[in-house]
Amino acid sequence: MKKIPYGISDFIRIKSEDFYFIDKTPYIEMIENYPSSFLMFLRPRRFGKSLLIAILEAYYDIHFKEDFEAIFKDTYIINHKTKEASSYLVLRFDFSAIDVSNVEESFKQHLVLRMKSFVKKYNLAIEFANDRPISMLNHIFDTIQNNNLKLYLLIDEYDNFANKLLLNNQNEYLNLVSQKTASFKQLFTVLKAGASGNNAPIRRMFITGVTPMTMYDVTSGFNIGDNISLHKDFNNMIGLNDGELNEILKHYELDTKVEVSVLQEWYNNYKFNVKSEAVYNTDMILYFINKFRAENEMPKEMIDINVRSDYSKLKTIIYTNKKLNGNFTTLQTLIGGDSISMSNLVQDFSALDLNKENNFKSFMFYLGLVSIKDRQFDLNVHIPNETVKRIDIDFLKDALEIENIFEINISQLEREFKKFALDGELDIFKYLASMIKESTGIRDYIYSEATIKSMYLAYLSLTPYFVIKSEAEMNKGFCDIFLKPLNPYVEYIGLVEFKYIKREEKPTQEKIDTLTKEATHQLLKYEQDEIVTAYVKQGLKVVKVVIVFWGWEMVGCVEV
Repeated sequence: MKKIPYGISDFIRIKSEDFYFIDKTPYIEMIENYPSSFLMFLRPRRFGKSLLIAILEAYYDIHFKEDFEAIFKDTYIINHKTKEASSYLVLRFDFSAIDVSNVEESFKQHLVLRMKSFVKKYNLAIEFANDRPISMLNHIFDTIQNNNLKLYLLIDEYDNFANKLLLNNQNEYLNLVSQKTASFKQLFTVLKAGASGNNAPIRRMFITGVTPMTMYDVTSGFNIGDNISLHKDFNNMIGLNDGELNEILKHYELDTKVEVSVLQEWYNNYKFNVKSEAVYNTDMILYFINKFRAENEMPKEMIDINVRSDYSKLKTIIYTNKKLNGNFTTLQTLIGGDSISMSNLVQDFSALDLNKENNFKSFMFYLGLVSIKDRQFDLNVHIPNETVKRIDIDFLKDALEIENIFEINISQLEREFKKFALDGELDIFKYLASMIKESTGIRDYIYSEATIKSMYLAYLSLTPYFVIKSEAEMNKGFCDIFLKPLNPYVEYIGLVEFKYIKREEKPTQEKIDTLTKEATHQLLKYEQDEIVTAYVKQGLKVVKVVIVFWGWEMVGCVEV
């Protein structure tokens, strides 16, 4: 049984040390045959971009020519070798290595070290007059041209340190992308020149990153070549499709131990083109397999802590000037289980314009916080899975706490929810309602059934007992909240229906009774769904709850 390549992006090591390899080498052919030789490819963090870069480096680098057969043994490309294999000098940069505490110096140092290593690797007759990166790069270009050589330039995580700067210090980010003397801006100016004209030294270029923002800000758009991130043919270039998932589960003998529906719920549903199939996040799947095999049971924590930390700083984008902005409302809508719409994804926008609604929605898409659901008249995006939903919920919770709008004792929340999980008690719903009523600052954000529901979804999801499903399809209807067991010791499942009376209306008992009756009818219908009856057959009991709010105040909470 092969070793699990969790966290490893060294392709040659994966192949030589008998790690499991998901063969993506057919895409080498597709990249080579693509009309443009200069490409940018964007994906969320931890999808496998660095491994893709390593595969391209090993394939095209003349340095590995003698070891080509051994490196690419048992892959698709070994029997479909292209004419350009092992024919390039490869210069590779990795901008995730840049230290944001001293950006300019760290960036220059990285470029200098990589270029000196490049010259030594190929034994080029170059004597650098100084350690100025742009001068050194031009010297390399001249040598490449004068000796009729070919250069393949690879840049991994081009926007990694720029994104960190943006979230920490906007002024430093502006300096990075706009000052003519900034090495980062100078680099892309020189790269454009190096890819232009007759006998250009850069014959091919492949750049990975997360969002198009930094490229737009530093170059006013990637005008060297093509951004293939949303091209349907490259949807599965990284990530796993259903077939690849089944193969890896079978290899590790988990195909009979793990329900694929669980992995779909937590790690799937990323779509980068409306006509393409959904894919799984690679690192999330490898994390799960690693944990399951170590303990021979479901992981206690379904979300890799590294995934959470990747997004921890992003809460700053949903509030400005110490006030929650329109992006917060978008987040509320998504957490409430609804999709959000836009005419198209924005492919070129500035990091300084995230307050514009469609830019923010597109930004969330590139980060992997929403994914394509479908296209009707507009493009609809939604939260793809439970992992991302919980990350989005962390944003919402953190934003409310930062400005002292709403804060809750999580330990108390867990204690109340535990009573529901084990005894079917309704105190958890009343506790949340009391906290909402007491927090006057939250009232501006409670104005509909959807906003109330989003609060319950968010805070119930902070506990480890249930997967909180919004708008779960049940018996030809949609249950507002389905409390689906996550902890194996849970004894109750929950079906919750919300009703809402506007604050300006009078909450008469007759009105409350009418809404409760309506909700009861819906819940009795949902109770007959096969998902619910399957849990009942396993011995779990069903609690059906109707909750009625008048504005921000609960006026009804009954079990039916």
